[in-house]
Amino acid sequence: MPEPIQLEVVTPQRRVFSAWVSEVSFPSEHRGYYGILPGHTPVMTPLGNGLIYYTQDGQRHWLTVFGGFAEVGPDHVTILARDSETVDMIDPTQAEADRVRALKLLKEAQTEHDLADAKAALDVSLVRIQASGHPGGHGY
Repeated sequence: MPEPIQLEVVTPQRRVFSAWVSEVSFPSEHRGYYGILPGHTPVMTPLGNGLIYYTQDGQRHWLTVFGGFAEVGPDHVTILARDSETVDMIDPTQAEADRVRALKLLKEAQTEHDLADAKAALDVSLVRIQASGHPGGHGY
């Protein structure tokens, strides 16, 4: 059995997650999702918005991530995120309300700046809805 990977997810405000896992997948800004197994070649890449998937004790789990950087080594993945949260930190009702509000802002946008802000808010709400929609936050 391969050695585990140390997964660390931190934001400027707090440490979101830290544990030994058997695999990690995260969204890069420009190249889709990276899948990381023990022994991976070192890489540093900007992150996109989406879900970090990881396997621990044979079960798949996830966290949200909103921008930042990932630093990968053979035995670790460090996520330095602009923002991130565990599934239990997400209020599905609030995420849906945020989606509705973002859609309204998108329709009412008058400037490019308003449009960009509305798209960003919609993206965040959709990631949170996706994360909270997984049964119990533990696997598919």
